[in-house]
Amino acid sequence: MLRNRGLIILFGGLILLTSGCGAGKPVQVVVTLDGKPVEGANVVLMAEGAAGQAISGFTSADGSATLTTSSKEGIKPGTYKVLVTKVKTVTVGTLDPKSPEAMKMMTGKGPKPKSELPLVYGSMTTPITITVPVAASPVKIELKAKP
Repeated sequence: MLRNRGLIILFGGLILLTSGCGAGKPVQVVVTLDGKPVEGANVVLMAEGAAGQAISGFTSADGSATLTTSSKEGIKPGTYKVLVTKVKTVTVGTLDPKSPEAMKMMTGKGPKPKSELPLVYGSMTTPITITVPVAASPVKIELKAKP
């Protein structure tokens, strides 16, 4: 009898471990700006009221992204602020590392990247939040050029 009880506890523990108890699945999103897909945006979910957990991913040409975390626990249930940023790439060609232009770039005094999205979506004052686990997937994140 005691042996059977021990086996039941062992198998119950294995089932919990292999089922991912407490581990959330990645969050699928689609980001649009005025109805058009946003490619190359960085999407970050920041947990409200919880320290530190962030979930992130980059959008593809159709605006879709898979947001994941590096945490072993996975994505925890809760409310998350949705931060979306996209900056225009600044290219300067090949520079001599000792040139004045290269020195400006290395010290942060060179050309500044320009945001391609309204800044409010990239800050903690973003009006967009989602709740994990999500009710429907993918989550549609609809941005407006003039929020």
